[in-house]
Amino acid sequence: MPKFTVVFSAFLLCITWMTSSAQVSDQEGVNQALMNYLDGGTYGDTVKLNKAFHVSATMKFIDNKTGEFRDVPIRDFLNRAKANAGKTSDRKTKIVYTTISGTAAQARLEIDGGTYKFHDYMNLLKVNGEWKIVSKIFWREDIAAPEK
Repeated sequence: MPKFTVVFSAFLLCITWMTSSAQVSDQEGVNQALMNYLDGGTYGDTVKLNKAFHVSATMKFIDNKTGEFRDVPIRDFLNRAKANAGKTSDRKTKIVYTTISGTAAQARLEIDGGTYKFHDYMNLLKVNGEWKIVSKIFWREDIAAPEK
């Protein structure tokens, strides 16, 4: 009976290790997609930006100036990003949180540009083994410059 217990315990340990390795791998994959987006925007790296998004991704937001709902294909966003290719932006970025469930994930990001802050909410899917952003919604917070 003790041999059975040792073998069974070893089996459970292997299953636990394989499960936790898969979770770490998914977390790393989600983080990589998010960092491709954040670093791509910060450093004007259009290759990273393109890699972050699924080709059919969308971006939805309320325009700060007009109050209108906007629904933009990600291709339009990426084409506009080409104007900043190679230019570094003075901004701070962070991943606030991520949640992963199977092949779906959500994340909240912040991009602080000093006089503005973007609050991004990303939906990601694991497509053919690779995590991709499939939709982005955001709101822009304008920050008043400190008085002198």
